[in-house]
Amino acid sequence: MAGGAPRGLDAAALLDLMARLGLASYVRVLDDPDPSLSLLLQDSAAAAREAALDGLDWRDQRAALAAAWDRAEGPLPRLAVRLRLAPAELFLLGLAVACERRRSVALAVAALQAPFAAARPSVHLALDLMQVLFGEWRGDALTIVASALTECGLIAPLGEDALPQRVLAVRLPLWRALSGGAPAWPGCRTIETTGTQTSFPLAHAVQAIRSGEAGGVVIRGPPGSGRVALAAALAARLGLIAIETPLAVFREDRAFATACAAGDWMPVLRLAPDAGETAILGENAHARVAVLAGRHGAVQGDRLIEFSPNPPPAAERLQRWQAALGEHAIEPGILAAPVLYPGTIDAVARAAHVRADAEHRAVDAADLAEARLALAPDGLARLAHRVARSVGADALVTTPALAADLAALIARCRQREAIWDGLGPSLAASSSRGVRALFSGESGTGKTMAAAYVATALAAPLYRCDLAAVMNKYIGESEKNLGALLDHAEAADVVLLFDEADALFGRRTEGGETGERYANMLTNYLLTRLEAHNGIVILTTNAKTRIDPSFWRRLDHVIDFQLPGYAERLALWRSHLGRRAPDDPVLERLAAYCDLPGGGVRNAVLSAAAMAPPGEPIGLDSLSHSLQREYAKLRRTLPAGLALALRAAAE
Repeated sequence: MAGGAPRGLDAAALLDLMARLGLASYVRVLDDPDPSLSLLLQDSAAAAREAALDGLDWRDQRAALAAAWDRAEGPLPRLAVRLRLAPAELFLLGLAVACERRRSVALAVAALQAPFAAARPSVHLALDLMQVLFGEWRGDALTIVASALTECGLIAPLGEDALPQRVLAVRLPLWRALSGGAPAWPGCRTIETTGTQTSFPLAHAVQAIRSGEAGGVVIRGPPGSGRVALAAALAARLGLIAIETPLAVFREDRAFATACAAGDWMPVLRLAPDAGETAILGENAHARVAVLAGRHGAVQGDRLIEFSPNPPPAAERLQRWQAALGEHAIEPGILAAPVLYPGTIDAVARAAHVRADAEHRAVDAADLAEARLALAPDGLARLAHRVARSVGADALVTTPALAADLAALIARCRQREAIWDGLGPSLAASSSRGVRALFSGESGTGKTMAAAYVATALAAPLYRCDLAAVMNKYIGESEKNLGALLDHAEAADVVLLFDEADALFGRRTEGGETGERYANMLTNYLLTRLEAHNGIVILTTNAKTRIDPSFWRRLDHVIDFQLPGYAERLALWRSHLGRRAPDDPVLERLAAYCDLPGGGVRNAVLSAAAMAPPGEPIGLDSLSHSLQREYAKLRRTLPAGLALALRAAAE
């Protein structure tokens, strides 16, 4: 087919062929005997024969290649049309790529530029090639540097010399994307869409982006809420490829923008602006972008629409659990209680299966609890400590009034989604899944244990806020840490405990000092974030008067922990001593005269157990020294009745 257009070559192969044939024609014009140029001539002659273009001069070869290029399809031809690239510019692109791919071309370019040592074409050589091979092309060094090829980031001039001496290099990741390679970019990650399912209605977003009404979407939600899967599903419906991208690449890399436009990529950005902050996408913001953000802060971009996926209702969550777990013997109430997103449900179910399969049994509630603890977000573990203890009703000694208060709190937590059904519009306007409780009482009265009891009753993990990790000396960082902690706790639906909460939720002051103003700002931030939190939060304090009064309205339950009376003290001693408890008269004397709270009783029993013979009952004689130490820690003297009882036991 001599004289015809080569067939069966894709766009990249056509550019490669154009570069080799054009460079060989240029070498023949020079008639240079350099061995490196002879290698190129042999290589180009073989390529011409393979493409059925041998025997033709460069002008006819150009015409045949142009005809083949007009039939080519794919990102490269589309980009050439969009940028209005001239044949000379296509040749330059092919030459830059051929220098990276072919030894013969690189050696020839180096020989043509000798003694300038470079295996990539300099601007000076590129100008000469384009003028000799494409007589109609006119331009200078500035023309090449300002051409569409360099503006889109596909070709870049490298070096610090004057422009004619700088070399032209192709941006290889962009070339790979344009030439049909897998969608990939340094620092980015392609998001797989296989099996992505979502019940969230995306039709409006798809229509808005296709019509040009919207340039992209902001998907708001806490970490672990399925935002990535939602972005992947949106990209799939638009016929795009979702690729997770750092903000710096999105803002500053022109070549990446070109790859997105030519390769049908949808950049997916993770941004975390907090309340009062704005994340700016920048001037390089192109259409069809998905931004994953939290519930707070602003995102500034080109025609962005926002939506916030919520966890599915209890009935849908139950169906998801049952589909993921298969055969099991777990009560539906336990499955539907955690307000989790679909992706989290699937992950927890898989982890629970692994645990149960190792013991060749069906999945049970304990497997789910352990899986939820193991899969807690890293951000949560960084800012809070897991409280790994299960507290049942038999371990918690309470007064009837306190037991009723805790039962009411647990009931509220269990009904936090359904409680709004049927209530009036004023309540519906402020509906929230969040539950906030304050436990107030003297040290050792069981506030932390009660928080663990509530978490155990709800089959939810309990995490205690780590103030050392949250608080930061730099202004604004503490608020960011607290916001991240609340977001992670909400996504994992854990019970979050702020022990000694007055350190964070203390009263605001009227002082004008910088430290006081900063403390007031932190309190104001907490007021807003705590009210917007959709999880369960328990605050504990030794003196609720130290809590800022503005928090009172935002608390759903305030529970006072009183010092135990005689009946509670008797139950505490029996519960702590267990099988090693002495006779009832001894326990009754302890309950009558020892007024320590539960924490003091615990310490005294542990210290006495270490001193008493193993396995034997622990009597007053064994408890004597430990009780004296406990009262000494409190800077109190032993009650008279207890002192008499201890002396009598010693005698």
